Amino acid sequence: MRHWFAIFIVSIIFSSVFVIGNTHTFAQQSRAELEADLANLEAQIKALNSTITQTKKQGASLNNDIALLSNKIKQSKLKIQAHDKAISRINGTISEKNRNIDVLDAKVDREKESLAQIMRKTMYLEQYSILDFGLQAGSLSTFFSDADSFSTLSRALNRSFEDIKITKSDLETVKTQLEEAKDEEQQKKLAQESEKKTVETNQKEKNTLLTITKNQEAEYKKVLAAREKEAAQIRSRLFELRDTGSISFGQAYDFALAASKTTGVRPALVLAILMQESSMGINVGACYLRDYDTGDGVGIRTGDLKKRTMHPDRDVPVFVSFLKKLGRDPQQTPVSCWIPYYYKGSPSGWGGAMGPSQFIPSTWQLFESRIEKITNSTVADPWKPYHAITATALYLSDLGAVAGNEASERNAACRYYSGRSCSSSSAGAGYGNSVMKKLYNMQLDIDKLQR
Repeated sequence: MRHWFAIFIVSIIFSSVFVIGNTHTFAQQSRAELEADLANLEAQIKALNSTITQTKKQGASLNNDIALLSNKIKQSKLKIQAHDKAISRINGTISEKNRNIDVLDAKVDREKESLAQIMRKTMYLEQYSILDFGLQAGSLSTFFSDADSFSTLSRALNRSFEDIKITKSDLETVKTQLEEAKDEEQQKKLAQESEKKTVETNQKEKNTLLTITKNQEAEYKKVLAAREKEAAQIRSRLFELRDTGSISFGQAYDFALAASKTTGVRPALVLAILMQESSMGINVGACYLRDYDTGDGVGIRTGDLKKRTMHPDRDVPVFVSFLKKLGRDPQQTPVSCWIPYYYKGSPSGWGGAMGPSQFIPSTWQLFESRIEKITNSTVADPWKPYHAITATALYLSDLGAVAGNEASERNAACRYYSGRSCSSSSAGAGYGNSVMKKLYNMQLDIDKLQR
């Protein structure tokens, strides 16, 4: 029986490792080819970046503009191909993870069945005492053989429990990796959609320029005038900021650009976050703090009691202190209300977020000195657009946003909202997707300002 049990367990482990190992090998071969194609495409994209930069330096002319747009279209098409390759690679990973999950699920089932068999045999042997073994055994050798079988089964039982525990842990790891892969695939598809829109926009503009001949410089001047007019309209367009009102898009962009030079976060992401924030939350900026001991407040419009307006220990002292420096009345300064949320029957969370960037006082305090240095101010004010935009850029930088790396930008947006990565928070992922769509549209406007 002991020999049979050992062979049974070894066969299970061997078959599981063999299936996973082969799957990994075939996937790895395909992945290597995709990685080589991606590297080649990225090299071409990088080379075009240099060409585009040089063309821009040559100044505005009909030929230069056509060449610039041609290179931008070519670059976008290369990016679309790169996204295709990346999506194929990710799909391979997803398929591999799904196969591994199937293998591990089957392994758990086999281990559970093996465990059940062991337990049945153990329970059978446990019904007899050592004396029973001795009385029923035909000889001393048979008695010791049965006793040894019981010991072997007990050890096998413990090993089986441990195997199930390890396999379930492996299963959870693979499932997490699967969710991360699916999330990355979603990000690549969003980026691909954006590049397709960019191609359409640039192709349309190129077609317009191609209708102008060398003898129609006057027509080209009209094109330049139309661009300048569009840029002026973009700069003067209102940019909504939560709890602060509106400033011009040009001002918002200038502030984000200044913050970007220090943080490395691209302006389009900062502005996309603030645009997303401006359209969220009916309770935002709708409360006044009243009771410093409990953190309760009142609704600005209704005067009704609003529980948990601000955390009394963590945030209220900080809030009162820096508002004194700003010359503001803590009881007449709008902050976000608590959005009722309960965990295991008890109220959870607090209000108290301030200004466009929606930082609670204790978090704002962590950024104060850095904001003051960048904005050249004596006191960081969360209701000042320049300070709020700078705070958002700093926070996104701390959350890992890297200009041009769309995956890191989206993940930073998810963390900005929920404190967790996109793959581990469905609410955060929805927020991140919305931010990235705004970012792509925002970048098109910024590109028009930079022409």
